[in-house]
Amino acid sequence: MAELWSRYESLILFDPDLGEEARTELIGRVKEYISNASGRILKTDHWGLRDLAFAMKGRSKAYYLLVEFAGPAPVSTELARRLNLLDTVLKFQTIKLEDRLDPSELPGPGEEPGVPAAEEKAAEVAAAARAGDVGEAEKTEE
Repeated sequence: MAELWSRYESLILFDPDLGEEARTELIGRVKEYISNASGRILKTDHWGLRDLAFAMKGRSKAYYLLVEFAGPAPVSTELARRLNLLDTVLKFQTIKLEDRLDPSELPGPGEEPGVPAAEEKAAEVAAAARAGDVGEAEKTEE
């Protein structure tokens, strides 16, 4: 039986004084850390520059990045270890969203979790329409 994975979410706060190029490189490094630890990135969400609730390391703003990923248990530990070594990371928090996932059931790169691919959805609608079940076709489109 294949090793079961967990799904995680990590909110990372970067130094606001980083330039666009340095920030892009840092985000690439975060993705690389996850991939190198046998993890799979499910979603990244750039929240941008936001005010902090309190000053951190002399900063009143930070660049927020939300990363959702899945992998074996060591992937979150390795990410935390690597982020602690970076001076440009002000703070981060990783939480486990789901436990005991089969990696083969996870979406591939570029697919959203829990959303069927567009081709599959179109095929379902077409099959329902051919079967003459108009109510089912309308329900599937919603």
